[in-house]
Amino acid sequence: MIFGQGAIRCHPFVLREMELVHETDREAAVVKFDDLLMQHIGFAVSNTASTLLLGLSFGLMGRVPGTSVTQPYFRALNRIAAAFAMLADLSMMLLGGELKRRERLSARLGDVLSHLYLASAALKQFHDLGHPTAQEPLLRWALEDCLEKAESALRDVLANFPNRILGHLLHALVFPFGARHKGPSDVLDAEVAALLGRPEGDPALESILDGMYRPHDPEQPLGSLKHAFEAIASSQGTAKKLAKAVKAGTVQPAPGESLVDAALTAGVIDAVEAEQLRTAELARRKVIDVDDFAKEALELQEGRIR
Repeated sequence: MIFGQGAIRCHPFVLREMELVHETDREAAVVKFDDLLMQHIGFAVSNTASTLLLGLSFGLMGRVPGTSVTQPYFRALNRIAAAFAMLADLSMMLLGGELKRRERLSARLGDVLSHLYLASAALKQFHDLGHPTAQEPLLRWALEDCLEKAESALRDVLANFPNRILGHLLHALVFPFGARHKGPSDVLDAEVAALLGRPEGDPALESILDGMYRPHDPEQPLGSLKHAFEAIASSQGTAKKLAKAVKAGTVQPAPGESLVDAALTAGVIDAVEAEQLRTAELARRKVIDVDDFAKEALELQEGRIR
């Protein structure tokens, strides 16, 4: 219902065409309606042609702003936006008020619009920040995710279009070479994880965390997570050295002996490094351990519930 009402309000012609129904001067209303109808037809034909040409040319036929990093995404947005405009207009024309009751169809059209909006917001944020190179992985991840979901919603609209024959024809028009975006790759996931895993104070990370609540008390949930991350990051080099020693057989803990104590005894690590590892392990356990309750307390709570 929200999408149907919004589509009417945002459409350049439909609302004005509907308002002419209440025009008292019928002859003037017919003249105005004919003019609006011709503009509407031209609008629909233009969107259809844009969808076809942008799809066949991979968006290269449209002029876009930006840099070599952002231009491919602007082209993709143009292509999907043209297809969305065409399908939304066609759905309104074929279904009319029924579009509001076709909740899944209108919801999918709304999904396309939502992901186009989010992608546009990401591009604008990247532009406003001055195209920071360090944040390119974040931009590419956000755009690949939004574009994949927008294309998926378009495919679902076409697969469930009321007129199945028309749906298949429109699918060939919208996706002449199939879907273009598969979502963020594993490599891109790793790049984003590496960026988010940088130490606090890093300029790229600080620009992302700016304005966020970041407690430093290790007794608070977020504070303990931050403390564990910093402790593990600071001991990472020592942990790698210990892992190599274990693999080489240099460190062989006795039954009941901790790996850190065995490494310290073997001279692989010194006392400072051993303390680093112990601190990191305690901080890690604090974050991942679940709540522990005594048996008596659990039995008492169970009795209250009954």
